[in-house]
Amino acid sequence: MKLTAAQLTAIGTIQRDLLIVACAGSGKTEVISRRVVELLKQPGVHPRNIVAFTFTDKAASELKERINARVREELGEVHGLAELFVGTMHGYALDLLHSHAPEAFKFSVLSDVQARVLIDRNSRNSGLTDTLARVAGKPPRELRRYTESRLYQQVLSLLREDEVDASQLYDDTREGLTSYRKLLKRHHYFDYSEILRQAADLLDPAGDAGATGPDPVISLRNHVRDTVRYVVVDEYQDTNPAQEQLIRGLTQFGANLCVVGDDDQTIYQWRGSAVANILTFADRYKDVETVTLNENYRSSRAIVDLGRTIAEGIPSGERLQKSMVASGHQEYERGDLLALTFDSDSDEAEWICSRMQWMRGLPFADRPGGEARGLDWSDFAVLFRSVSGDAGPLVAELRRRGIPYVIKGLSRLFETPEIKAAQSSFSYVTGEVQREEVVNAWLDSQLGFKPDDIQRGISVLDEARTWTPDMPWDSFTIQGVYLRFLEELGLREGGIAESVGPERGELVFYNLGRFSTAIW
Repeated sequence: MKLTAAQLTAIGTIQRDLLIVACAGSGKTEVISRRVVELLKQPGVHPRNIVAFTFTDKAASELKERINARVREELGEVHGLAELFVGTMHGYALDLLHSHAPEAFKFSVLSDVQARVLIDRNSRNSGLTDTLARVAGKPPRELRRYTESRLYQQVLSLLREDEVDASQLYDDTREGLTSYRKLLKRHHYFDYSEILRQAADLLDPAGDAGATGPDPVISLRNHVRDTVRYVVVDEYQDTNPAQEQLIRGLTQFGANLCVVGDDDQTIYQWRGSAVANILTFADRYKDVETVTLNENYRSSRAIVDLGRTIAEGIPSGERLQKSMVASGHQEYERGDLLALTFDSDSDEAEWICSRMQWMRGLPFADRPGGEARGLDWSDFAVLFRSVSGDAGPLVAELRRRGIPYVIKGLSRLFETPEIKAAQSSFSYVTGEVQREEVVNAWLDSQLGFKPDDIQRGISVLDEARTWTPDMPWDSFTIQGVYLRFLEELGLREGGIAESVGPERGELVFYNLGRFSTAIW
């Protein structure tokens, strides 16, 4: 890959704090990977001295793979490369707590779903039903169990990760947060926000050590002081105040900091991210080098020009100055980018499906100079503001035309026949439906199961129905019951593919897997 002058500058800047303003499709992953190689070339620098944060686990996997490839190319085998941390801030914070805060050793982590279940099951002790909902023009009322626990959970996360003046909160809200944190501590649990809050507070130079026995504050700070020399933060525009506090804690002893992001791409402000972090970075940190990667190698000129035009409409002073340009291989013809209106949702759905059918098979080159291939269904994507509220007409049209599709998000997932059948299985466990309804639901899914197969699966559900509140909570896990049930059904990818075809079979397995994550 031939690198641009800006990319080379970003890779080679390792002594000063660095802000990389990376426009969409500008090759930032390659730049970060090569910069890590440059760091490892420095005398006395070991993999354990480098911490690289990504926004998601998927992004971490991609960055790890790229770093490993570049290290092998330029340095060969590097001892201890596994000690180079590449992952999310939550993952790193949890490692710190489990390694240096003795009280946290026995704490386990709750997923968002598990945390919500904890709130509902302990509605009083979690503060849920003691916290009031206040709507303009209406009298305050208690939050409702089950129906409003998700909202309560989101508020609790914002209160811990944003900059909040606790004195300005209503007493019940402040007490609710205190109750929930006590509940987590009593049961030896962390949720994602608590992981971040605990680690950030322990590393805060202004924090109160105040611990008995082995001091976790001293232990954490000594580890950071002696180990962390370089910190890289990707998607910096989406960091929130708690994450910025953690970054400050990691760099307080002089570690070099490189942040990568684009204020034009911030999308998580509704979840507490503070775009001001990237806008003011050069003012808040000393001796900062700023490098702009403005060449987009991913999109056609029409897409880049439109995106730039919209972004440049943001008032001066509210965005970093940059001008994205198209440098990719994608060709553009007038008519490739359209702005259309339709008389109805069904008309729109028909046009989208007709367009996809017309485009399927058209030549497309994934890489510059690469051999062209024909577009296939998996190359198309349709975005909605709300899948649950807006996707119905398109889903119906896709089904009518026999076009295979995957719905991201969970709302529409529960409308697929295989997930309706899976739901009926757990409704049977709770006594909401009869045995025959489970059998019929799985037969209606038309996945090739016979009544005897389903009856074997129901025997697993019958065992789960024997659980009582006085039994250990983990006697029957929902996940375990689900997996054993599918095993007894004889669920096999080959068998499903024979019944419904390979494309449909792949989607069935995808949906069943997503249902598994939803109930975890």
